[in-house]
Amino acid sequence: MTLFKPYRYVVTVSALLLLGGCGGLLGNSGKRDTLFRFGVAEQNNTTAAERLATGRPLTLARIRFAPEIEGDRILTTRGASVLYVKDARWVASAPELFAQAMTRQFDQRAANIRLVSWRTGGAGAVALQLNLDRFEARYATGSDEKSPPTILISGDATLTALADRGMQGSRRFVEEEPARQNSKAEIAAAFDRATARFTAAVVDWTSETLTD
Repeated sequence: MTLFKPYRYVVTVSALLLLGGCGGLLGNSGKRDTLFRFGVAEQNNTTAAERLATGRPLTLARIRFAPEIEGDRILTTRGASVLYVKDARWVASAPELFAQAMTRQFDQRAANIRLVSWRTGGAGAVALQLNLDRFEARYATGSDEKSPPTILISGDATLTALADRGMQGSRRFVEEEPARQNSKAEIAAAFDRATARFTAAVVDWTSETLTD
């Protein structure tokens, strides 16, 4: 997805609150899309050389999202009804942004792990597979149009040794984060907060599991 098409413009997380509230968020109005991102973390001070010398090699497998959430649309649910937020998209596909968020969290939180490719893993390398089944803004059944949704992210993480495909560990993760207002900006900001907690929990669990 290019960022230079004239009918779209980018809004980063740091600028989300500059947008006003949005009534009638769902559906499609035909207007130009506002682009959002999530998962931006602070830069870590640990150097690549330090990780190369001491880190346990880990490969981050392609993150799998359920079909309805694997693109760049922002999914909402209300009971059995499913709609996408109108005139709003992620700046890239959700799996791509989520993978970037995971990489940043490993850099920030797991000094004992170094991320490697499948080919360069070497002895002792482990693969982390994430399968996400929920990445949505969930409205309570019966709530009015002004009530903000709660962001729900859930999925399974599995650690597998590359050498013999032996299971090193598995765990299910669930995070919920209420949006502060029912606006596109606040919904995107809530996705960012939920993603930060979810990825931090996965990285901390991975680090602890591979240290045991």
